[in-house]
Amino acid sequence: MNDTVLVQEQDGILEVVLNRPQKYNAISDEMLEMLRETVDRFGARRDLRVMLIRAAGPYFTAGMDVNPELSPSVAGSTLDGRHWYRTKFHRMFDELEAIEKPIVVAHQGPCLGGGLEMSLSCDFRLAAASARYGLPEIDIGALPGSGGISRLTRIAGPHWARWLVMAGEQVDAAQALSMGIVHAVYPDEEFESRVRAFCAKLTRQPYELLGLAKLSIELATDLDRAQARNVERISNSILFTGAEHKALLQAFLDRQAAKRKARDGSA
Repeated sequence: MNDTVLVQEQDGILEVVLNRPQKYNAISDEMLEMLRETVDRFGARRDLRVMLIRAAGPYFTAGMDVNPELSPSVAGSTLDGRHWYRTKFHRMFDELEAIEKPIVVAHQGPCLGGGLEMSLSCDFRLAAASARYGLPEIDIGALPGSGGISRLTRIAGPHWARWLVMAGEQVDAAQALSMGIVHAVYPDEEFESRVRAFCAKLTRQPYELLGLAKLSIELATDLDRAQARNVERISNSILFTGAEHKALLQAFLDRQAAKRKARDGSA
């Protein structure tokens, strides 16, 4: 039985744990296949509201398990190499980015190479103070090939992409926060509880709203301001006709009415 990736469901959260601490959670081909299957499960089930990716042990991950037998360098042609990247990594990372539900990744300790590339395709990246980030592909004469350049440049800009990709430098959690790579940094002793509280909060957000918000933000990133505002209007026109919006709006109006009544009664 393979236990290098642990999966559990609880209260609308699909939790995925990289569980190969003796190998620094280096992601093997078998682990990658299990991750792909789990991503498919998350995308297909409405009752699963949030996906949380985390890891066991002191490392988040050292990156992809370097195995010469699986490397594109032995594939025989540049075309085979590009196919290798597309089928092994790109499709899953693109799916993480495209699923219209929130995906949270929680880093404790080093998050390197392909682990950082995977994380950049997630919606929220949360770090323990002990987290560290890097793209060490330059050490083996390669470049990050699955979003480590494209997504990193989009998120942190070319300035920091050069620092991590060309210089091969690593950054700690505080610097990663200033670069925009992570959204929040928590003390190590509070990390578990803060991550779980954040995921629980997301499960309580309106289902349709989160999906449209994720889609709208992605579209607005690459559109001019006028077209981005059109995306906002289209998204809200969909939400306004839904049961979730009507129920939440009525609840808000009821609370406001109760406050006014209490205020007027005490005057």
